[in-house]
Amino acid sequence: MRVTRDLADQLDNAHRAFATRIADLGLAASLDLDARPAAGDLCLVRVTRLGQHRHVELVSGRRAALAVGDELIVAFGNRYASDQFEALIPPSLAECHLVAAGGIASMAVSQHSKMKAPTDIQPLGILRDASGVALNLSRWGWPGVATPANAPAQPHMILVVGTSMNAGKTTLCANVIRTLRECGLRTAALKLTGTGSGGDLWKYQDSGALEAMDFGNVGLASTAGMDIRVLDAAIGRLCAAVSPQADVIVAELADGILQRETSQLLQQSNLRARAGSILFAASDPLGAAAGVQLLASWGLDVSAVGGLMTASPLAVREFTSFCNAPVIYAAEASAQETSTYFFSPANGQSGKKHAAQR
Repeated sequence: MRVTRDLADQLDNAHRAFATRIADLGLAASLDLDARPAAGDLCLVRVTRLGQHRHVELVSGRRAALAVGDELIVAFGNRYASDQFEALIPPSLAECHLVAAGGIASMAVSQHSKMKAPTDIQPLGILRDASGVALNLSRWGWPGVATPANAPAQPHMILVVGTSMNAGKTTLCANVIRTLRECGLRTAALKLTGTGSGGDLWKYQDSGALEAMDFGNVGLASTAGMDIRVLDAAIGRLCAAVSPQADVIVAELADGILQRETSQLLQQSNLRARAGSILFAASDPLGAAAGVQLLASWGLDVSAVGGLMTASPLAVREFTSFCNAPVIYAAEASAQETSTYFFSPANGQSGKKHAAQR
């Protein structure tokens, strides 16, 4: 372990990434270059070569331009992004990659063909406190607490899932939040899984959400590769932290329903019982129809379908010629009428399954 006398100044001059926002860097007393990194560990790194990510998202939300030699405070984590990078936490503090603008350090193992090579970073050391304990985001994540017997029931949760990354899930969430606001309902917006970034949270807030939170608030830099039981418990803590003023929860699961954690959460977790209704985002008619059918095979009804597919009237006609799930658009004539799509049960115990072919 290397004790750095001017570590505080070094950290003050570094770009602090959004993924580290909940940590108290005042506890940092030394840098450890011999550690094996773990998910959530905070690390000081230096940019050695610019690649795909030429900016880092700061805690404030500003995108700071990067240059070779810049130092960043980031967190280690896996990444699963079919349109960008697949990355795993490296076994040592050798040179690795900045795999997400929100500040995730990892080792890219595959990438989309449209991506440039990842930006190279050299770890300068895991941050440790005066007792030699690594600064890990889990230290500041909201702990689980026992639910009082007289606690109010969780608000109705509208769970938004989709075919893949960039299918229009976050935009669908934003449109739902706006519609609910027009109906006089207060919404808590939750990003349940994904990679640490502020963009989705700010979009929720801009749409009128009472509050916007994600897995970072419970001490996670990324949810990729997590044990499903641990992730399910983290989601429970996040739901428990929702403001009692919220009438409805709008929650988003990252990536597509075939992604490992998303698939497991939808099939074998407490999230199934938490979800009051499900909206499905798709970029094309076949993906929409297949997604509705797959969810039905898991015992989950889709209340309505949206996403990028709705940009094309022809694509919507293709979908509705095969599947009778309602389709919702970015703007509907009546917010009250549209909102009825958001409250039909998702658990398959009532209501008609929409997967049946006409």
